[in-house]
Amino acid sequence: MTEKILFSLENCMKCNQTKQLLSDDTDVKIIQLPHDYSSWSDEEKHTVESFDVMDDLQRTAPILYVDGEKFVGFLRIKKWIQDNK
Repeated sequence: MTEKILFSLENCMKCNQTKQLLSDDTDVKIIQLPHDYSSWSDEEKHTVESFDVMDDLQRTAPILYVDGEKFVGFLRIKKWIQDNK
């Protein structure tokens, strides 16, 4: 089974748009994080680091992680969705 995780930030317009695009895909696990890194729990930090998306999230969000491949930003995720319908 394909592992799909969407990393998003609270109060992020592009993250919310991405979640709407993915709303029909029930296989996507959504991890929503506080916008402020200092508010993240140790578990959230560990999860983000284990999927190697920490640096990406510090620059932009959302990030879609699919079986080891990262799609960073709304437009790349939108293209991936269109290509995989």
